[in-house]
Parts: sequence; C-alpha cells; structure tokens
Amino acid sequence: MLTLETRDYGTIEYDPGDLIHFPDGVFGFSELRDFIPLVLDENDDNTILLLQSVENPDVAFAIINPFALDPEYNPVLTPEELSYLKVTSENDLSYYVITVLHNDYLDNTVNLKAPIVINPDQRVGMQVILNDSSYSYRQKLSSFHAVQEGLTNEA
Repeated sequence: MLTLETRDYGTIEYDPGDLIHFPDGVFGFSELRDFIPLVLDENDDNTILLLQSVENPDVAFAIINPFALDPEYNPVLTPEELSYLKVTSENDLSYYVITVLHNDYLDNTVNLKAPIVINPDQRVGMQVILNDSSYSYRQKLSSFHAVQEGLTNEA
C-alpha cells in the first residue's frame, strides 16, 4: 500500500493496482496521468466518485455516472478511441462526467460533451469529445429529472 496526502481528504492509502492511467492526461492537465478513484459515499454504487491525482495531491475531479442523471445518455466513440481503450464495444467501458461545483449548488454543472471513459479491466482511461452530439460542456445539474426528484425529496 502507498499513501498520499490530499488536500481534501487528508492521508489516503491506495494500492497501485487501483490506479487508473490516462496516457494523455485529461484536458487542461495533460501532465497528470495517474488517478485513484475515491468513493465519496460508502453506501453509493459508484455513481459519484472523486478522481484524485496521485502526481499532484491538490488536483481532484468530482465525477458522476451520466446514466444516473440521464438514462438516455448515448455517447458514441470512434473506432480509434475504442482501440485506444483496448475494447471493441462501448459496453465494455465505464463513463463519467466531470462536475463543476459552485458556491450555489443550483449552479453546479456537468460536462456531457467530454466524458471521462474508463476501461475498468485494463485500468486505462481517456477524456473524449463527442463531436457528433448535442451534449453540452456545461449542463446544469439541476436540469436533470433525477436531481430534481432528489431536491424535492430533501425539501
């Protein structure tokens, strides 16, 4: 086991085999290649994770399974992207969207246009841009039916 001192979660222990390697990094952070996925809620089914950089402990991304927000989400990858991720089908991959958190939680957004795509068997990932889609880079989290129901149930 290795340890990492993080900004938000203090000292964490992780197994190097749990790392997800991004050969090209993620957009805006191409120098950061290795991340550890941290579960934010032990009762959760990995719908929301923190993707923590092990190279820069000040960098972490809150990521959400987009299908939990929109069951109709339909990312289509190119044959080159599938090959890069070492799969033949999109069904062999896990998808997450980066969440941008704001002071007012109603302003939180997700990037549906450029999801994080992970091959969980090979522990390799990449961020792709879905060029042939109408998805947004800044979709308000509050616009999703599942989130609206959660807000209503909490009130």
